[in-house]
Amino acid sequence: RCRCGSFWHKEIYPEQVWLDGLYMAQPFYMAYETRFDGLAHVADVVRQFQNARALLFDADKGLSYHACDTAKRQSWADAQTGRSANFWLRAMGWYLMALVDCIELLGPDKLYEHYRMLVDLFRESIRGLLRYQDAETGLFYQVIDRSDRSGNYLETSGSAMVAYAVMKAVRLGVLNDEKYLPLGEKAFRGLVDNKLTADAEGKLHLTDICKAAGLSDERDGSVAYYLSEPRVSDDSKGVGPFMMACAEYAQAEKNV
Repeated sequence: RCRCGSFWHKEIYPEQVWLDGLYMAQPFYMAYETRFDGLAHVADVVRQFQNARALLFDADKGLSYHACDTAKRQSWADAQTGRSANFWLRAMGWYLMALVDCIELLGPDKLYEHYRMLVDLFRESIRGLLRYQDAETGLFYQVIDRSDRSGNYLETSGSAMVAYAVMKAVRLGVLNDEKYLPLGEKAFRGLVDNKLTADAEGKLHLTDICKAAGLSDERDGSVAYYLSEPRVSDDSKGVGPFMMACAEYAQAEKNV
């Protein structure tokens, strides 16, 4: 763990907190706590989300940076804050999915103060992120706040994650349905209309998925870096969230 109590992102990334890592661990941790451990360590789960907010959230932008090196030793880390330099869409997507899944697992009837903390963090992040939703398609850019940058593109996996998180939060009563459901559904329909294509044989493909992105000496976290990573089709990091968003969309339509 880092000194703040958060898990290292991976053993090869010591003292680092990445938004991706919240989804890697916290929903599983919360599931264990609610099913087998009598909620004994729910505070630890919530603290790791609070740490991510303290380390990564930019109040002016309303967004969270991809990662923080709490030791401030990595070449990509700001010397004062330890933060990486930019806001990567899929990292925000992982974070939002982790929050909404943990909110569902905990529920409002057990340890309400912890439940409310997760809800507040989720709402804050959603309000910030939706400022950057593309008005025409409902999707979001690979580097969220840099729609002005040549080569930036509306990325599929992160947009699917946001669509899933928003529609699920509406279903759980965490977000107001009249205000937020149309925004989540718009993102999903934007994927169907713009990123789901058929080949000559009629087989569907999900396009414009960022293959991978990370931070290291070679991956400096610049805008140019995030835009240099390959765009692929049918990658599981896009298809999985798309299917999850599809399920939420179907439930929302059924309940209308």
